[in-house]
Parts: sequence; structure tokens; C-alpha cells
Amino acid sequence: MEHAETLGEIEGAALSGLLGLTEAKIAYTARREDRTWTISAQIGLTGDIAGLAIPEDLLPFAQALQSGETSCYENPAEMGEELATALAGIGLGSLYAVPIMKAGTCVGALAIGQPGPSLFNARDRALVRLFTLHLSALIARRDLVQSLETLAESVPAIVLRTEPNGWINWYNHRWYSFTGQTRAEAAGWGWQTAHHPEDFLRVMEEWPRALATGKPIEIEFRLRRYDGVYHWHLARVEPMRDDKGTILSWYGTVVDIEAQKQAHERTQRVVETLQEAFLPRQLPQRPALRVDATYVSAEEDARVGGDWYDAFELPDGRMGLSIGDVTGHGLAASLAVGRLRQSIYTLARRLDDPSKILAEVNAILRAQEPETFATALVAFIAPDGSSVSYATAGHPPPIVAYDAEAPAEVQPCNGPPLGVMDSLAIPTHTFLTASDMVLLLYTDGITEYARDAVAGEMKLRSVASTLVGNTGIARPATFIYEAVLEEIPPQDDIALLLLQFSPAKPLSRDPRKSLNKEWRFHASDARAAHVARREIAMHMFEICGETEDARSSELIIGELLANTVAHAPGLVHLLLEWTGEDFVLIVRDSGPGLETVASALPTDLMDEGRRGLFLIHALSLEVALAKSPEGGAELRVVLPLKPRD
Repeated sequence: MEHAETLGEIEGAALSGLLGLTEAKIAYTARREDRTWTISAQIGLTGDIAGLAIPEDLLPFAQALQSGETSCYENPAEMGEELATALAGIGLGSLYAVPIMKAGTCVGALAIGQPGPSLFNARDRALVRLFTLHLSALIARRDLVQSLETLAESVPAIVLRTEPNGWINWYNHRWYSFTGQTRAEAAGWGWQTAHHPEDFLRVMEEWPRALATGKPIEIEFRLRRYDGVYHWHLARVEPMRDDKGTILSWYGTVVDIEAQKQAHERTQRVVETLQEAFLPRQLPQRPALRVDATYVSAEEDARVGGDWYDAFELPDGRMGLSIGDVTGHGLAASLAVGRLRQSIYTLARRLDDPSKILAEVNAILRAQEPETFATALVAFIAPDGSSVSYATAGHPPPIVAYDAEAPAEVQPCNGPPLGVMDSLAIPTHTFLTASDMVLLLYTDGITEYARDAVAGEMKLRSVASTLVGNTGIARPATFIYEAVLEEIPPQDDIALLLLQFSPAKPLSRDPRKSLNKEWRFHASDARAAHVARREIAMHMFEICGETEDARSSELIIGELLANTVAHAPGLVHLLLEWTGEDFVLIVRDSGPGLETVASALPTDLMDEGRRGLFLIHALSLEVALAKSPEGGAELRVVLPLKPRD
């Protein structure tokens, strides 16, 4: 009876099971409604009498059944002439009937019999009563299920029911209208064919795990619509248990979240574009001072926006530095980052005391955004480079390395975060610089990546020391990040600002080293895409130097990869080729992610969905799109950079 759907199927399955266990040759059920008994499922009766309606007044034993009592006639003489004649007409010579009760009311009967007289032994009678109780429970449950299914048809989502083993035995109409599947195609495990191939393996890992553990499941995946277009859906499936905790079935909803996904992607692109704009395009450099930085967004939920860094030259010869972390993520945090960074830069042009600058920024934040909080550090390098003065507002302290053989030193830090109190009184600290010294400013994402800030700080100090006097690394800030996290995905945004007080040494390039390089990754792996972006940038800086054109090329690559990860469904192949005249970045996907990149420039540059495309077209020397040999699109972008001699 596992797959019985209608009441007739339930009753038919019960009769077949009952006849297999008793000596009876005939079995049938009758439903009672409005003082009429209608024969439903039947086996062994003469003729096709299913649906035969009998007024209750014509059944001598109807009153007994209605009272919850069994009726037993083992030979025609016990029936009376009228009943015996009627039962003989349908092939019955003996009868044992048990009422089917629902909430104390007789709703029908289950009966067995023989064509002639028969004694019903105790075993047969017990089996009939047992099956009647079971049938009563099944009918009551089925009535409830039918009520739930009727309700589910009005829900604006896909609703499903499965057997305890995961076999899907019912969908509401929305599954069929969305997927275009027939009931036969969707039955059982047929739903698998509607899933996106890239999501299917993940679904087939998590769904069997839920069945095995009995725990509810919540999972996102893409389903193919009837026209072949995939939409993101969110599924929640929970088990229904009996009083003993046994799972009877699973019920779930599958909600189309494609619109929310697209809105999230649009917001993410806006935040990323703003973040690129808020971070400095070019860092200042001095003959005896090298400045490098990196920013890494947390992978979790594709969150962006919260941290910043900045370095800038001032008219009086000072170099200003700032770094900070706004609470929260997303668009609001990214906008707050821009305002705080600009406020610090503006105040630094007229104030030379970091503590006073932070006090002013705190007052502005309290007045204009009282619900926003941030940690921040402001520092100045003296015009002659001999000293560094700084102040912190709830921010991690500077780390200074003087000796490559000893861990870097942690400088003092004071003060609460910005936005916490109306007035901010914090001290300014000063320390002297030394030849080959390394100064590291950072946000706490790099020390708390493993949920152990103390251990993270110790590792950061140790790695920073390795850069004392070592200027042969193309991107030292990226080197710090990779050495500390060791490929562990960050739990929070990370900003690093690193200064090496060493004479600039030109990075030598091995003439035997190829200028060409390639990378491959899957578009669904945002982490791999991020690593590829960093490696491409480091390769460019190594062979072309840290020029403004190289920074522009890095921005182009970032926009291209963001577009590919957001829209391309499969493998991505990147090639950086030197033609003898130009560097060409070739991006191949399986579509359709790159097709929009080569489209015309947006007429509205404030269009949040096209700003990244504007940057690609504006900064590149040439953009061309063609069909890829790998089956998707191939985008060729001529980058504005040349290798060093």
C-alpha cells in the first residue's frame, strides 16, 4: 500500500492483502454517506457491482454497523429470506462485516465472505478487524493528505511529498507547469533530469544525507524551465513523523529565487565597482620607500564592502596612511567606507595630528550616521622618512619588523571604535624608522581567519619579518596574505597596507621565462577565480613593473573575471599572450557570460549593471568577441601595458 494514491487504491490494496491471509474468497468495502451504502472496491463478487448504491433501510445489519458492531452471517438461514436472496444475487452465501469508524462515526464497512455457507474462525475475524483498523487509519490520513494537497495547489511555490525513502509521489501543479514534465516523467526519481548538471552532484550528496539522518534539508539549486532556461530555487524539505518518531513521509517547498539572485548580483556589482573606486588606483612610492597593498573580500555569501586602505602624498612632504573596517557588509558598508576614507584624506591636508583627525571623523560619523561604527588607523610618515606617527580607534595595532631573524613588534594602540561615543580622546604615538624596516597595517580578517586572533597575530608577525630587506617579491602584500592564510578561505574581508623602508631595487626578469601564461578554473569556484586574478596580477607586475598601466590592466582583469564567475556556467580558460607588440588577455567560457562584455558602451554610465563594462571598454586598447573553439565565447582584450626591457 506504499504507493496507493486514491481511496479506491487504498481499499483495493487492503482487500488483496486480506484475501492473501484468510480463507475467504470474497472481500469488499462499502462506504456510508447520507444513509446510503455504496460498494467501492471488491474482489470475488459476481458481476461488476462497484458503485452499486444501497439505501440503508434495505440493509438489515446497517444499524449494527452504524453502532460500531460487527455483523456475522455464516449461512443463508441466519440472514433471513430477503437478505439471503439479495446477497446470493451478488455471489455471497456467508458474510462477516466490520464497520470502518472515523472519529466515532461509521463511514463504511470491510467485509469478507464465501459463495456458500462458511464458518469464520477466530483468525479470520481477527485479521478482518486488524485490516479494518489499518484501513480506518489510512483513510483518515488520506483525507488529511487530500486536504493538504488542496491547500498546496493554491500556494505560489512548488510543493512536494515523498515516501520515507525519498521516492517522490506527489507534486502540486506548479512543478509540472514550470518544468514541463508529465506526471510519469517526474515520478519517483524523475525530478533529477530537471536539475542543472553542475548542481546535481551537490543535491545528490545532501538529499541522501538528509534521508539517512532524518534531518530537514535546505538547499539552493537551479531547475530547468520548460523552455530550457534555468532558474535558481530554494528548497526546504522536512520529515513528517508519527507518535513514535518514525518518518511517514517528507514534505517540502521549492521556491523560485531567480529574481532575488539577480538583485543580489546587481547589488554585488554596484558594491564591487564602488569598492574599486574607493580604493586607491595607485600607491605613492619613494626612492627609499616601497608601498604595496591588497584587498580580499570574504568568500562567504559573496559579501563585499567593509574594509579600506589608503596611502597618499601631502603638499608638506608627509605621506598619509589610513586603514579601517566598517561594521557590516554590502552596499551600506561600502558607501560608509568611501565617506570615511575621503574625510580622513581631506582632514589630513590641514591637520598633522592623527588623533585629532580621528576625533573629527568620529564627530562627523556621530552627527551624520549614528548607527554606523568603524575601527580606523591614521598615520603619517615624516617628510624625511625618519619617523611614523599614528593613532588608532579600536583598530589592530601596527606591526613593525626591524630584523629578519626575529618576530615583528606590535606597537601600542588605544581608543574605542569610531561612532561609539560623542567625543574621542586618544593619544598619538610615534616611533622611529630604520633602514629595511617593514611596517604592516591590516584589518582583523587576517588575524581572525582561524578563529584564534592571538595565533593569527603571531603568524603575521613572523611572516612580516621575512620581508625585512627583501625587495625581490613582486607583490609583498599578497605574499603576506597567502603565507598567513595558506589557502584557507577568509571569514571576513582583509585589507593589508605594507611599507618597506628599503631602497628601490629594479625587479629583474629572467629572459628565459615565457611572457605567456594560462589558467583554468570552474566558474562556480569563486575562490579559484580570485586566486587566478591574483596570479595574473603578480605575473604582470613581475614582467611589466608596478606602473599605472599595470594597475589599469589589473582592474580590467578583475571586471572580466567577475562577469565570468557571475554568468558563465562551466570551465573558464584564461591566456595571457605577448604578440610582440601587445599583451592580449584571452578569456574563454562555455557561455553566455562573456557575450555581454563586448557589447556597446552603456549610454548611462550610472547604470549599475553596466559600470564594469564601461571600465573594461574605457581602459582596454581593444575588445573583441568570437566563438570559442571550446564551444562558448572567446573574448580578446588588448591590455594597455608593455614588458620592461
